[in-house]
Amino acid sequence: MVHEYHHLRTIVGPNISSHSLIGAAVCSCSSSFRTLPIGTVLASPPLPLASPSLLSARRRCSLLSVAALCSLSCLVLKSGCDRRNGSGGAVAVTGCKDRSATVARKEELAGLAGMEGIAVTVALSLVQTVLSSLDRVPFQKTLRDQVEEVTNSLGTMQAYLRDMEGREGHSWVLKERMKQVRDIAYDTENVLDEIMLHVTYRYHRHRITKKTHEFFHNLAHWIPLHNTMSSKMEGIKERIVGITASDQLGGGGGDGGGSSLCEGPNSRPWVEHCDHIEDEIVGFEKPREELICQLRGTEPRQKTMIISVVGPCGSGKSLLAKNVYGIIRSHELFDCYAWVRVSHSPKIEHILQSMLKQFCSSTKEPIPDHESAAVTPAKLWNYLQQKRFVVFLDDIWSIKHWENIRDALPNKSSGSRIVVTTRKLDVASFCSDEHHTHNLTCLSGPEAWKLFCKKAFQANKCPPELEDWSKKIMKRCEGNPHAIVAVGTLLLKKQQNPTVWKRMHDSLVSEVGTSSSLSIINKLLASYKDLPWNLQSCFLYFSVFPEDHSIERGRLVRLWIAEGFVEETRGKTLEEVAEDYLNELVGSNLVHATWNFDGRVKDCRVLNFVLEFIIQKSEEENLVSVLAKTADTRLSEKFRRLSIHNPSCITQISTVFRSNSVLSSSVRSSSVRSTFFFKMDKLSDPSVITDMLGLPSFNLLRVLDFRDAPLNRFPEVIVRLTLLRYLSFRRTQIENIPKSIKKLLYLETLDLKQTGVSQLPKKINQLHNLRHLLLCRDRGKNHVWLNPDEGVEMVEGIGGLTNLQTLSLVKSDKNHKIIKELGDLTQLRKLGLIDLKREDGKDLCASIQRMENLSTLDVSSTGKQEPLDMRSHACPCPHLQHLYLKGHLPEFPKWISSLTNLFRIRLKWSGLTSNPLVALHSLPNLMELQMDDAFTGEELVFKAGGFKKLKMLHIEQFDHLHTVVVEEGSMSVLQKLTLRSCGQLKMLPLGIHNLTRLKELLLYSMPTEFIGGLQKGSDDREMVEHIDVIHSFILQDDGSWSLDQNLS
Repeated sequence: MVHEYHHLRTIVGPNISSHSLIGAAVCSCSSSFRTLPIGTVLASPPLPLASPSLLSARRRCSLLSVAALCSLSCLVLKSGCDRRNGSGGAVAVTGCKDRSATVARKEELAGLAGMEGIAVTVALSLVQTVLSSLDRVPFQKTLRDQVEEVTNSLGTMQAYLRDMEGREGHSWVLKERMKQVRDIAYDTENVLDEIMLHVTYRYHRHRITKKTHEFFHNLAHWIPLHNTMSSKMEGIKERIVGITASDQLGGGGGDGGGSSLCEGPNSRPWVEHCDHIEDEIVGFEKPREELICQLRGTEPRQKTMIISVVGPCGSGKSLLAKNVYGIIRSHELFDCYAWVRVSHSPKIEHILQSMLKQFCSSTKEPIPDHESAAVTPAKLWNYLQQKRFVVFLDDIWSIKHWENIRDALPNKSSGSRIVVTTRKLDVASFCSDEHHTHNLTCLSGPEAWKLFCKKAFQANKCPPELEDWSKKIMKRCEGNPHAIVAVGTLLLKKQQNPTVWKRMHDSLVSEVGTSSSLSIINKLLASYKDLPWNLQSCFLYFSVFPEDHSIERGRLVRLWIAEGFVEETRGKTLEEVAEDYLNELVGSNLVHATWNFDGRVKDCRVLNFVLEFIIQKSEEENLVSVLAKTADTRLSEKFRRLSIHNPSCITQISTVFRSNSVLSSSVRSSSVRSTFFFKMDKLSDPSVITDMLGLPSFNLLRVLDFRDAPLNRFPEVIVRLTLLRYLSFRRTQIENIPKSIKKLLYLETLDLKQTGVSQLPKKINQLHNLRHLLLCRDRGKNHVWLNPDEGVEMVEGIGGLTNLQTLSLVKSDKNHKIIKELGDLTQLRKLGLIDLKREDGKDLCASIQRMENLSTLDVSSTGKQEPLDMRSHACPCPHLQHLYLKGHLPEFPKWISSLTNLFRIRLKWSGLTSNPLVALHSLPNLMELQMDDAFTGEELVFKAGGFKKLKMLHIEQFDHLHTVVVEEGSMSVLQKLTLRSCGQLKMLPLGIHNLTRLKELLLYSMPTEFIGGLQKGSDDREMVEHIDVIHSFILQDDGSWSLDQNLS
């Protein structure tokens, strides 16, 4: 016992009474914790929680028995509790509460507006994890209750944002409301992340070790910070209460559940809003006066008057309607009011619900049958029976949508009005007669110039030296108000220099072309406006990347997931949902893509002019700050993401963060979530990156992308960024990953492709949240699949990373344990293995047979002569879409012919003596076939009716091949044929004229006789006249290929 006493005294220092430590020591020597002298322990004075000796206690935990730790736990936590509560009473630890409401609330976010919606979503997405983590922390009830209370308040914001959807950008009052909501959501996210930063969350195989570690972590880190976190949560609650009390959020005082003050009948903000829009109305003075007169009219009518405002996209319909709505509201001409945006794919129930809430808010009445979630047409009809109402339905796309809404509104002689805005002339004609239809056209030349100058120049007057280029730019907008406002606002932030404005004009000409109708600017704005909130954030995320920068699909998908932009959808992985997002952006023409043969996006980018727009929008929303110039100081308050395109900016950022200027004060309060580095080839001292990341504002980073940065070692500061979800070192020179990587417990993506890393530490197996582990060593820029990069060695225990979706490329181990463990990775979608031996085949087939969702399999043997035994009685992975086999195949695997979903197959070193085409030609979805040294026969025959969807065929190093036959009806949609290093193939494929859709014929180191048959005037030339591109390449001394002849 004396020994234990001295150990405890060394750990906790001199401020604990001796009799308390004696009690703890007695307990540590007891065989059961029941002998703990509770009264003695709890009588001790408060403990100095920040004591350095306590920090060392974690390192000495192995010296203490479990009983002694429990005793010390009671002593320390009681002291911390007394200090927090100001009393000596015991504090109970509450259990876990039901969190279903939180989950349900998150699932209802589909209607939120803009970046405020994504801010609330990201904050709510953290709640479940935080509450779960708080369950492991003692005496956390107060903080836990605060987190749940703030979560409920975020639900109120959620409803507010849903009602505000479609209004952002028109009223500075509404914009300020939205900014307040976004700031609160950001600050809530910060606090939740800080909680996660300090709550212990460690994986230990042994239960006692885990509990011991958690205890000392809580002792040293969590308890001292409890008051700070609690105070911050309390501050957020007070801000929410303050907004609600001033009727800025949730108007109507809770009786009607209205949306905001700006919807009340006596709302002063609507008058301010009206004055603000007054300046924007240029060229529409006459239709505005007519519309106001029709709304004010008191002539008797038998039915509700329906007024339509119709015009092309961006013509100012919504702006005009907003202006008129504000005027009508301020004059209290009706009993109740509502404004709803219908858009392209409306949910009628949500629209009716929004209308009823706004009507009730404007009359200060409670919502009828408030307990009922559904708002039926009958309920809305009954409420409006005795009221004179006006409702504005913005952006109706179809007659069907109009009819569904119209049927819920009374059609009677009470003087009620319905105003419809639409871009569809047939919808306007169906809704109202020609006397109540306002057709908006483009602005005239003088009106367009007036609006342009108001937006592009602070003095509303164009400088003479810019007039020529200004008018050329304005002409590109074709008199469209929306496009003029967008371009003018963008130019306002540009240097007023003719060279700069000429560059802007040339960018429009080169990227927009000669549009015969509306310019691409207007289409961009309209498409962006129509996007749901989550796709808006995904679109604005392109502002992270430099001009002319193409982004691979997989990289973008993984980044969106790490950022929290992707909503969970039942039956789909997050990656599949994110890919749907990308396809929708491409489909809306906002993003340009190149495609794989299987119809999936390969990579994508946005036009440079579009990039200008989204950079401006991103900075307004505090989504991204882009630093591309040395003199760049565009560090907005509370920016969340930092994209650095110039090495000099790194030092500048560190200086700003460390200085005492007003700018740095606001910037220092920012919590950066993502940091990207581009164009770092001139960075002479990589240590400046480490210095910057060590600043407190980077503690909560989730995304860190070093791709192409000149790093040659792993920055140790990274392991302190324990909330990282995405970490990329692709194409850097780092060679080692430290075992301290285990601290990044939330890491989802670790990208080490094309680095010098050859082996991963054993501790990597503790990163149980990993979804994508991307590995391969750099062997030069000319890497192709036929000469794959070296894989990376893993250690035993990889089977515990059960969330992995991607694992590639990994070396097989000598004792075959890793191959067997792979069977536990049942969530894998992509697997890449190298250095396989014949004896690995059976275990590999057994493992991948458990991977029901595997879509890509890439396996290589140790060398050309090493057999790759992939024989299996049953198909090991029926859902495969991509299959790459590199190694000698004793016989062609029979199960391959049953892969009905296979898009691509690549075979190398197969050395097959039998024709592989027999097993492949009936695959219904095969689009790409590449074969290198895969067949030793002399003749290849593509049978009629086979390869019905094949678009790309690559044949290389078939040393004995001298004849290729293409029967009529085979490969009917082939577009690209590549032949390389087939020394005995001296004549064109027989029947090549049957390939009527062939666009490219690429030849690499082919025999002279073969090339001669393609020359113009040769006997065989007529068989290839239908092919657009015929190129012959030769191999250079440096290993690269150069064009030898253009035979097109």
